[in-house]
Amino acid sequence: MSSNKKMAAEIRAAYATYGDNPDDWPEDVKKEIRGQTEEQQTAENKILRHLILHGYTNKYIAEERSKTPQYIQQLRGRMQRRDELDYQATPDELTQLEYTVKHMNKPNNKGVASVMHRDKDWVRCMREKLREADNV
Repeated sequence: MSSNKKMAAEIRAAYATYGDNPDDWPEDVKKEIRGQTEEQQTAENKILRHLILHGYTNKYIAEERSKTPQYIQQLRGRMQRRDELDYQATPDELTQLEYTVKHMNKPNNKGVASVMHRDKDWVRCMREKLREADNV
């Protein structure tokens, strides 16, 4: 059975068992269905998610990967709603951030984000991470 047919069968079974309102379904059933949806991600979506997690802006990702900014914005929104948006950075990215902050006059998150082509929320999270590392 193909994954789409399997997922459709599970959704039909959930409707039959738990009723017409998915909000009333048990969390484990919803997670199972959501998990099957995630398995169908293309390699491109995995790349897009990686770029989002590393804080690149919607515009930058759209230009680099030939997607519309709206598509990237929708993907970022879905990740936020599902609590999957946990920003990450490599040691090189943290070094680059630290260098950028040190060499700017009055560095604010928006300005640093603009220079680095990153999302300002990513910059805020990574600057907090750098401060925590300095305080340890």
